[in-house]
Amino acid sequence: RIIAHPIAAPDLIPVAHAMAMGATQDMYEDGEEGYDDQAAEEEFVELDLEKTLTWTGNAVTVQAGGEFRMPLIVPHPSVLAIQFEVDGGYDIEFSLTFKDDNETESSILVEPVRVSDREGQLDIDTTGVCEIIWSNTHAWMSPKTLSYQLQLAPKLDVRWRKRHNAALTAATDFRMLAAVEMAEKVDENMRGIKQRTSELQQAVNICKEKTAKAQAKYERYSAHVRRLEEEVAAAKAHADNAASELTAAHHQEAQAQQQLVQLQHIRQLDNGLSPEVLQTLNTCSGPLEAMFEAYAGCLYAPDKEEEEEDGENAKVTTIDRAELLHLLQDFDLVGRGQPPEVLCGIFAGCSQQLSLSEFNRCIARSALALAPANEELDGCANKLVWFITKLTAAVETLKLPVLDLRRRKLVFQALDQLGDMLTSDVKEEE
Repeated sequence: RIIAHPIAAPDLIPVAHAMAMGATQDMYEDGEEGYDDQAAEEEFVELDLEKTLTWTGNAVTVQAGGEFRMPLIVPHPSVLAIQFEVDGGYDIEFSLTFKDDNETESSILVEPVRVSDREGQLDIDTTGVCEIIWSNTHAWMSPKTLSYQLQLAPKLDVRWRKRHNAALTAATDFRMLAAVEMAEKVDENMRGIKQRTSELQQAVNICKEKTAKAQAKYERYSAHVRRLEEEVAAAKAHADNAASELTAAHHQEAQAQQQLVQLQHIRQLDNGLSPEVLQTLNTCSGPLEAMFEAYAGCLYAPDKEEEEEDGENAKVTTIDRAELLHLLQDFDLVGRGQPPEVLCGIFAGCSQQLSLSEFNRCIARSALALAPANEELDGCANKLVWFITKLTAAVETLKLPVLDLRRRKLVFQALDQLGDMLTSDVKEEE
């Protein structure tokens, strides 16, 4: 039965250092030659008894011709205490080997020796595997019964402990010295506390004077900053107002410039009556004349005497400006509110009553003045075509509430003719 457990301090007594790392130490019995008590005292080894392990074996039978091996792992430099006894006083061959962790082969620490019991210690200064061998190979018939106790105690680093104790001592001495120096400093301060109080009172008075001056200076500059901030805020408000006025002035200037351009354009409408425009007017003269007859006199009913004198089939020779404007309003070319200034250019140089030729000229001017400004309508002839297209496009929604049936018929006939002309022109271009 083999048992491994920690043991208490009295179970393993510190022993003398008897071998170097990896070296072999003979295990002597009490009183044998070679054990130096004085050297043991000088080279006393401290052990960590709390981490000591023990292995105990009772009635371990080693058969004749056989052997019993006990491997022990040594994780730290340690002292190994060995004690064993063979029952009946018979002898057994005992040996011990050690394999260092840094080496590949094992070395013999205790040469094979035939003994009946043995008690001793082994100092191991390295790590590895220690193997204890009890061999009964010399016996042919007799088995041996063995009892043993093994104890492995890690060694403490005495030099580290000394350095640690020295460091603790030095720290303690430093604390003591610091306390003494502080006490002396306190005594010195207590002796000069009256003078120090006077100096501090004087320093406090000086600081109060500086504080009062700094406070007055701060308040003076703060008031100045507040005044400046108020002035800046007022100036910013004025600047904002000026910016608003500037924006409004720019807008008014742009509007005035636009109106000036429009007025100049109104005065130059006749410059756009190119031969192409006149030719288009001539082509559309028939439908335009029908429109002229339809709207002439629609707003002003003639007197009975004028009707009797002129007769029913009398030919209309003039149209009023208001009647031409009514035509433009029916086809949504101008609104029914405030008249645009462009109308002044349409009627420039014309009397209140327009002849057929003046009516055609005013129609051409209306096309040039009312056409939108874009690249597709760059040419004057294109603007007149746009005007005629607007007239024909309104045929489906046209109501003509002011005109009587005869006048409406003339208008729709004229629009049909204009539509046919536009369709024929498109086919010719294709």
